[in-house]
Amino acid sequence: MTNKNRRKSAGGGMGLPTLLLIIFLILKLTHVIDWSWLWVLSPLWIPASLVVLFFIIIGIILLAALIGLTSGKSRMTAGIKSWFCKKDQEDNIDVQ
Repeated sequence: MTNKNRRKSAGGGMGLPTLLLIIFLILKLTHVIDWSWLWVLSPLWIPASLVVLFFIIIGIILLAALIGLTSGKSRMTAGIKSWFCKKDQEDNIDVQ
């Protein structure tokens, strides 16, 4: 494998957040922009906070599903219980 092919397959390179960070950093250090460091470094923390927010939302959805399944009055719980009961009855018939 040549060096050129290795670079392509590795998936390396700068992404948009890294490129924006470098641009913002250069502009801040050359006094072209007078932004707060919070906004200069925002290409780092905005994607990270979106990932955290995504996992929080998924966690809330899974927690709600778990609460719904364990409530006992859920149609899904009744369906799952009836499916397992049918399987148990079929297994008992096969054994006898």
